[in-house]
Amino acid sequence: MTESIFRDDQLLDFHTHRMRYEDREDVMEIVSLHLGQDKPKKYFTVGLHPWWTEEPVSHEQRKILESLLLEYNCLAMGEMGLDRLKGPPMSTQMDILRSQLSIAQALNKPVIIHCVRAFDQLIQIKKEFPAIRRWCVHGYGRHTILAQQLVDKGFYLSLMPTTPAKYIDWFESLPVDRLFLETDSMPDTSILDLYTHVSALTGRSVEQLSCQMNSNAREFFER
Repeated sequence: MTESIFRDDQLLDFHTHRMRYEDREDVMEIVSLHLGQDKPKKYFTVGLHPWWTEEPVSHEQRKILESLLLEYNCLAMGEMGLDRLKGPPMSTQMDILRSQLSIAQALNKPVIIHCVRAFDQLIQIKKEFPAIRRWCVHGYGRHTILAQQLVDKGFYLSLMPTTPAKYIDWFESLPVDRLFLETDSMPDTSILDLYTHVSALTGRSVEQLSCQMNSNAREFFER
């Protein structure tokens, strides 16, 4: 068996928009690209963000996405999704999302989802693509009841930088093997500090957190 790209001695930033620690061996950053962006990256995901997309994937876009998704260092499709606060009408966003999910399904890729106040619609669409086995809602910041409902529906959750009380609640109430930590490139948010912060709040050592997040990633990305 080849060695996994997800090493327990690395701090995994599951979702970010720019590399901050490319010179450090103890940090792994997964860079999220909107199609057409060119940023420094090692491992990345690619998709069409709902804020900046007006219509379903075109034939030309599909060919480009397929080519990128077949690269070894491209780990998943996304972020893509649904947002009630920004972007085109919800019906259009749902069609755009379906057009991307059809690509992920054809290539057997995991998907990274952006979802704001549209979880009912997201769950509905997930049922339309049962062959996609691995879904993660990134930037999750809502309450634990909804989180558990999403986990029960088969989603992983990548937790947004947030208040101490939410981290404590999430790690006490949710299956830790379905969680990730991310910075989402938020200002003044370091993945190094984030692991230390969550460690102090949850009583898990940084090493334990790192091992768990990387174990989850090996399962989610099958790498």
